[in-house]
Amino acid sequence: MKYAKHKRIHTGIGTSDSHIKYKFNSTREEIIERAVAAVKYARRYVDDVEFYAEDAGRTDNEYLARVVEAVIKAGATVVNIPDTTGYCLPDEYGAKIKYLVDHVNGIDKAIISTHCHNDLGMATANTISGVLNGARQVEVTINGIGERAGNTSLEEAYTTSIWIGLSASIVRPSAANSSTA
Repeated sequence: MKYAKHKRIHTGIGTSDSHIKYKFNSTREEIIERAVAAVKYARRYVDDVEFYAEDAGRTDNEYLARVVEAVIKAGATVVNIPDTTGYCLPDEYGAKIKYLVDHVNGIDKAIISTHCHNDLGMATANTISGVLNGARQVEVTINGIGERAGNTSLEEAYTTSIWIGLSASIVRPSAANSSTA
């Protein structure tokens, strides 16, 4: 962190009932407490903290809104809403982002970010639906390379954004992290 130009810590926890029960053997309230504690701890070191709600795609919207509101209050500057399993359809994912925009107190104090997996071939469509419904940051990969079926392709997301009239900017990745294919 000492040499980073833009210091950010990215922390998070699973929020779906499946993750809470089977991955963490925990409760919804304990997950919120752990999420808040992680964000507060990260804020001791940096001003820019991104929180991800792993498996947000399968997390019910009311509970997800509670988690997001709590981490923003704790100091998160970016809230990442992953479709971890890649099973959301674009209307579902967009509605989830819109629900957060409409129901989270303090949502204007953070940037909503998308992180979509491509298991059903919907990563780019979900990402664009997220942007159309209030997300202001997208997490993408060059050539869509990522675990399992991949993630949202930078090229597809950028081209689609331009085609439908959205403004878009790209933070240039380092050559060491880019694909040659």
